[in-house]
Formats: sequence, structure tokens, C-alpha cells
Amino acid sequence: MRIVLTSCILIAVLGSGLYFAKLSVDDQYRILTQLQQEIKSQTEHNHVLQAEWTYLTRPERLLSLSQSLLGMDTITPERILPISSIPMARTASPPSSNAKAGARNVVY
Repeated sequence: MRIVLTSCILIAVLGSGLYFAKLSVDDQYRILTQLQQEIKSQTEHNHVLQAEWTYLTRPERLLSLSQSLLGMDTITPERILPISSIPMARTASPPSSNAKAGARNVVY
């Protein structure tokens, strides 16, 4: 009689444990399904944003907007200067007494 009672209690405990494990697995599966749907939705949203960005940054559209809104024109060859017209940096003057104090001479 003890063996039957002990085995019934053991089966009840194991059955309860199995039931709670099943509930936990079902909950995790539901969370996984929600995350997969959210990932799919975000991926589709990213594709839409990429298409919008590609459409909005077309070179011909940007050129027409820069001309109409900003008054910008294309660069003509007359506006391009040779490298020799750019002023070069001057050399620094010889060290002064400030150099000993840690100050540097900076020439712009």
C-alpha cells in the first residue's frame, strides 16, 4: 500500500512539474513569435526608409532644389583656381624667450 501511495504522489509531482515546464515553453514560444514578427516589421520599415532615402537623394532632384531654393549653379571653369593662387603658410619665427616658458609661436 505504501508503494502505491508513494508512486501516486511521485507521479502527481512529476506531472505538475511537466505541466509547469510546458507552460514555460509555451510562453517562451509566444515571445519568440512576437519577436520574429517585430523583426520582420522593422526589416520592412528599413526597406521603405532606404527606398525613400534613395528617392530623395537623386542627383537631378538635389540639383534642381539647389538651383531653385539656394540659388546655386554648377561650377564653371572660370571659378576653378590654380593651386598657385592658394596662399601658403608662413614659417614660424625663431624661438623667443616665451619658448622657454612652454609657450609656442603659432602663425596663421
